[in-house]
Amino acid sequence: MNDALSLLKKAMELSPENPEAAYYTGVAYSRLGRYEEAEEMLYKTLDLDSSAVDAYLELGRLYHNASKCDKSEEILSKFMSLTEDESLKAHASKLIETCGKEVSERPYRLSIAFGGQYDSNVIIEPSNPPVGGDRDDDVRALAYVTAGATLYEKGVYKLKADYNFYQSLHVHLSSYNVHYHKITPSLELAVSDIFRPSVGYSFEYTRLGSDRYSRFHTLYGKVSVRETKQLSADAVYEYKDLNYWDSDLFETNSIRSGHQHTIGLKQYLYLDRLTGDVYYYGDFNRAEESHWSFNGHRLGAELTYKILPPLYVYASAEYNKRKYRDDFPGSGESRSDKMQQYSVRLTYLLSKRLAISLTESYTINESNLSIFDYDRSITGLFLTVGVL
Repeated sequence: MNDALSLLKKAMELSPENPEAAYYTGVAYSRLGRYEEAEEMLYKTLDLDSSAVDAYLELGRLYHNASKCDKSEEILSKFMSLTEDESLKAHASKLIETCGKEVSERPYRLSIAFGGQYDSNVIIEPSNPPVGGDRDDDVRALAYVTAGATLYEKGVYKLKADYNFYQSLHVHLSSYNVHYHKITPSLELAVSDIFRPSVGYSFEYTRLGSDRYSRFHTLYGKVSVRETKQLSADAVYEYKDLNYWDSDLFETNSIRSGHQHTIGLKQYLYLDRLTGDVYYYGDFNRAEESHWSFNGHRLGAELTYKILPPLYVYASAEYNKRKYRDDFPGSGESRSDKMQQYSVRLTYLLSKRLAISLTESYTINESNLSIFDYDRSITGLFLTVGVL
């Protein structure tokens, strides 16, 4: 495409008033993600030839890709009023309908991320570090697999299954190597474009080093509401059955077994270059030993900004407060934690199926019991491959 653009630019130099050269130059810029230059050339095409209706379609597609939905609808509506091609009208209508919405799911998807991290404080669960356990920094390699499939779709029903796999390998602290699986079948009912309830189940299994660590069963229900093109919201309830196993590293891990109820709301925002959400969740945990039971509240936000079409920045922040229900053994008082978590990720799309990301996260846990105070910083570099 870069070679084609070079030739088209030479053609424009030789014939600057040629609408066809201007149009194809605009198309080339658009395909390369250089939207501002593409926009300029496509409008120049219309200035040179007002009957060049394909320029309206390309402009509408450009604004659609940039999530400028109002502008896309305006331009594509103009195109539909001018063209006689019914197939292109249907295509333009589809662009209007899908602008600002998530891209339709493929029947199957699979991506694999490889990378490395430096962790300043290696602990398996930041919210529940082992009391008196050694904490140290380390470097680890990791692989993360994300897969999904639409198993059945008919009418308003859609049956899906998602799968996640995670494996970490530490350079020094091999007893903290994590081996994790999660499978989540779910059923969604597309009652309307506005209202979509869904139910699901997930099974999670984790090994730590060579030992079993945990097994979770989760049932959830979710109601998604599309308020406008720019706004949507989810209301969520989940019940989680928690099972932990004792090991040499976590000798009393099993006393945290029990169950947890979670309720929450998440509000999504979709703008031209910015997408994000804010959320609130209440967690109500009941463990085998009451000093591990807690009532918790989480409030956070996540934002993704398109710096340039191939370059994205993601940032998140969360405040998590937990009040435990009974005195912690030996302390004479119940534990109360306030956790702050911040993260940022810079991602560059090398191609449609290949991306490189630089990540940083920072956690601060402040507790009334000093043994649970800690800071943690994790820096990572990842390569993600979209296989399907």
